[in-house]
Amino acid sequence: MSLTPIEIQDKSFSSSLFGYNKEEVESFLEEVAETLKELQRENNQLKDEVVRLQKELERLQSEERLIKEAIVKAEELAERLKNQAEEEARLIVEKAQEDARRLLSQAQEEKDKVLQEIELLKQERERLLLELRTALRTWEEFLDQAFAKG
Repeated sequence: MSLTPIEIQDKSFSSSLFGYNKEEVESFLEEVAETLKELQRENNQLKDEVVRLQKELERLQSEERLIKEAIVKAEELAERLKNQAEEEARLIVEKAQEDARRLLSQAQEEKDKVLQEIELLKQERERLLLELRTALRTWEEFLDQAFAKG
């Protein structure tokens, strides 16, 4: 059974011839009651503090759980972004390589066309030179014959 400060204060003892001094007992009981009151106040404060700390602990544990979840999600997002960036980079490199091959192929085709045109122009020049020589010889022969008769 637990005693309360009021029970201690209200406690009375029977008197006897050789009993305790009533004033001393009552004074002591008053002191015990005050001490018990103070202990109960401290106990209640400590219980309140325990409840407050338990709530704070629960709040902090909840925050910790949320932070851990956020970190996991951030790591997953970072991994997805990294993978997407790597894929995009790979596609960009492939496209650049394809564009480079296409440009090289077009440049080679243009070069071949230009070389073919140069060859045709050389042939045309040779043909024109041959025609000019032939025409000059014909004129030379004509002039030689015209002056020889004359």
